This record gives sequence, structure tokens and C-alpha cells, in this order.
Amino acid sequence: MPSVQESLRHKIFPHKKSLDLPWVVMLHGLGGNSKIWYKQLKYFKQNFNVITIDLPDHHPNPSFKEWEQQSSFKTCAQMVIRVLDEHKIRKAHFVGISLGSVVIYQLMKTHSHRFHSAVLGGMVVRFNMLSATLIRLGSALKNFVPYMWLYRLFAQIMMPKKNHKTSRSIFIQEAKKMGRASFLRWFQLANHVKETTLGAHVNIPKLYISGNEDHLFVRLVREHVKSDEHGKLHVIANCGHVCNIEKSDEFNEKAISFIKSRDEITSLIEAK
Repeated sequence: MPSVQESLRHKIFPHKKSLDLPWVVMLHGLGGNSKIWYKQLKYFKQNFNVITIDLPDHHPNPSFKEWEQQSSFKTCAQMVIRVLDEHKIRKAHFVGISLGSVVIYQLMKTHSHRFHSAVLGGMVVRFNMLSATLIRLGSALKNFVPYMWLYRLFAQIMMPKKNHKTSRSIFIQEAKKMGRASFLRWFQLANHVKETTLGAHVNIPKLYISGNEDHLFVRLVREHVKSDEHGKLHVIANCGHVCNIEKSDEFNEKAISFIKSRDEITSLIEAK
């Protein structure tokens, strides 16, 4: 069993010319891992220093005693910060997709001083009636059916269309590596998503990116952003939940442009 101080698995992609360029931290969604950024890395590496982090209970991480004893969004945030401390990354831009965006919200609440900005893809702020019913159904069935049956069901309902097939398949394939206990730990945290995102409108610039076909969550994200004076929303047409894969070109262009604009503003402020 790893010691409590062992780091989450992660990969560093330093910029070819300068480590003084801004850092971008990428956090994946439930069941996946950092492989889901395969359509982003080429372009982000051209502009920034990049670090991808695999969240606890996701392949290829080993077991972590601290996570098994206290699995929570706060614990996950602390483990992410430990990786940044290891590499002396004092401040960064954070990019997340789905679960990764929820973890970023927890980080904004507890470690706001580590942020330049946040890009929140496929954001889940809370659950509508359908998704809440699915969570209750899953809770009732979790001890009686294989976890992959639940995961496949949720993936199919969340990403039902033909153009969602690639992202759906990637997440299902990677989720097979999680194991039942790991999946159920995260599944139980679904009940804490709303409290994690509630009241977290901290003074951090945020770009929310959602697909207009993200039928479980995009309407709630629209409502959420109305009350976030530091956030703006970009909705991608003909796109589902995993927008960084389905519409990678548009996701990359909007995310990189947003991050660069925040760096320009920061530079102007620091120069005064």
C-alpha cells in the first residue's frame, strides 16, 4: 500500500522554450484518465507548460490509504495540490472535463490562491430530475449488479447520440480498469456535487464550455453562470457532454484563447 505522501500519477509536458510560461493543469472525468486529453496536448504544449493528473481510484494510480479512508472532493483537491507542490507550481490555469471540473470547483473553494483561471468543460453543477433518478436507481442496484453495467447505462443515457459514440467508448474502455470498489467510491460522491459547486463564485475568471446536446446538464449550467459574475459560458453546437473530444478544435480554440487573454490581463496589472 502506498504511503500517504505518494503522489497521484501525472505527466509533465514542459514547453520546449521556457518553463517561465504559464502552467496548465488538466483533470479528466469519471472513469477516464489523462488519455482523454489526446486531442488537446499537441496544441496546449505549443502555448504552455502542461501537467495532466490522474485522479484517485483511476488507472494507472495505485491504491491510496488516505483516499480509501476519507474519499471526498476535499481529499482529492489536497492530493492534486500535493502534485503541484512537488513540482513547485505555485499558480496555474486549470482545465477540467465533467468530474474534473467539479474537482476544480473544490480547488477554487479551498485553494483559490493557486489559480490564474479555470476552464470548466462539461460542467456538472447539480443533477436534474432524470439524472437524480438515475443516481437513486444506481444506489439501489449497486450491490446487486456489476459496476460496469451501471457505468454503461449512465454513459449511454448521458451520451446517447451517434456523434457521442467515440467519447462514450473511450470512457467505458478506461472505466473497466477502475474496479468495483473504486467506481462505487466516486459514485457515492455524486450526492456531494451540489454542495461542492454551491457558493463557489470566487474571484477567479472562469470559462464554462458545454455542448448543446449535453441534455442532463447544460440547462443547469446556463442558470448557474447567470449568477457567476466572473464566469462566461460557451455552448458548442451539435456536441454532447465530452466536448473536448467531440468538438476538440472548437474546445481548444476557445480554451487557449481564454487562457491567453487572462495572461495578458495579468501581465498588464503586474506592469502597473
